[in-house]
Amino acid sequence: MGREQIAGRSSALAALRAAWRDGAWQGTATRCHGRLVLLRGPAGIGKTRLMDALVRPRRAEQQRVWVDGRAATDARGLDVVLDALREDFDRFGRRGLVDAVDALARLRARPESPVSTVIGELTKVFSQAGAPGVLVDDALEIIDPAPLLIAARRAGCAVVAAVRDDAASVPMAAELAALADEVIDLEPLSAEQTRTAVGGDLHEDVHRALQEALGPLYGNPGAALGAARMLRASGRLVPSGDGLRLADAAMPVLLPPEHELLQRIRPLGRLASKLLAAAGVLGVLDVDELPQVAAALREDAGECGRLVDQLVALGALVGDEWGRFGCLCPALAASAAAEEPAVVRRMRVGTVVRPMQPRVPARSRCTAGEAVRPERGWPGRDRSDRGWSAIEVRMVELIGSGCTNRRIASEFGVSEKTVEAHLTRLFAKTGCRSRVELVAANLHGRAGAPVTDRAV
Repeated sequence: MGREQIAGRSSALAALRAAWRDGAWQGTATRCHGRLVLLRGPAGIGKTRLMDALVRPRRAEQQRVWVDGRAATDARGLDVVLDALREDFDRFGRRGLVDAVDALARLRARPESPVSTVIGELTKVFSQAGAPGVLVDDALEIIDPAPLLIAARRAGCAVVAAVRDDAASVPMAAELAALADEVIDLEPLSAEQTRTAVGGDLHEDVHRALQEALGPLYGNPGAALGAARMLRASGRLVPSGDGLRLADAAMPVLLPPEHELLQRIRPLGRLASKLLAAAGVLGVLDVDELPQVAAALREDAGECGRLVDQLVALGALVGDEWGRFGCLCPALAASAAAEEPAVVRRMRVGTVVRPMQPRVPARSRCTAGEAVRPERGWPGRDRSDRGWSAIEVRMVELIGSGCTNRRIASEFGVSEKTVEAHLTRLFAKTGCRSRVELVAANLHGRAGAPVTDRAV
């Protein structure tokens, strides 16, 4: 069987194969120290597909334990290790494995066990399994994956762990990078590589439509290939003299339902899809207007705020300093709209105070300077001439009472990041340079105008 090749990923796949070959021990007599490789990149960039290509040949398929971090329910991922071994127990059924698995299961019931004990029992399990390779998909979905990875490498395994690069702010991400023998960063494909991967039989207009719909995800193989496949399967591509063209260019291009970003959004429930659909119709979700949006959706405003925070953390919504959040790309907004047509109708009949905004790429909503342009904010008005909202007034009152950002976040049922976004906007809107000046401006009735006298 020939080795699979992935467009634009030949060097990454070659590096993985080299690590797999050099890190794994062969047979039972000779062992090495193992090798840990971190495969890092955004959702849908092709990490899982690369790992699948790595073990696709039959011989390699027999040499791996595949652990899915997304299925983990305990902090150290012992349950997903046990599930992986039990699923293919016949293949791993060496003498002594049953006892090692039983010991690990008992340890699973004692979450307070020392790390050294966890590493020791996991090492026994991997050693008894006799699988020279261990793949851990979405390793950072496990709260503390380090013991699992250390144990697999200590058992002499070649270990490949996939992590999202947008999780770099998670302390564990830096720890894993320091722990790894090698880090392979997957960059987005170039436009030319994406065109080659998607298909040379497509007209340039189709490639342009895909690029506009997917935005920053266009160089993401999972998004580009899946979206093109959906267009082909739905009959939206029709032959012409110079390649396949879109039959109806006015119809939106959707994000493929199997894309990793959508898979991460679905567990959040229908409200997440509703908020994405609302963001697509309105152009942006403004934190000041969430109560009106929540009322239009017939949902709790506090829950909407929490969901916005989670969507931002997943990268589905992209925000700016003004606390306005837009969909990552038009294809994501269109996918949400297709799932929630009632929300689209409700938003379009003027239920929300602000009229519908034009859709703009998320990458252009970057700076406060851009955000204050009339066409980007409330029609015909600069944000600096608006009075404070009730949320902002209450927030400054809490600051005056000595509350920290964490306490304020708890009061409103949002994250500290959202509180910081509110404060950043207030500083820019009023000219205040400190929390004390904000409190003074509120007390002296200057909430509606920029602060010019800084004597407090």
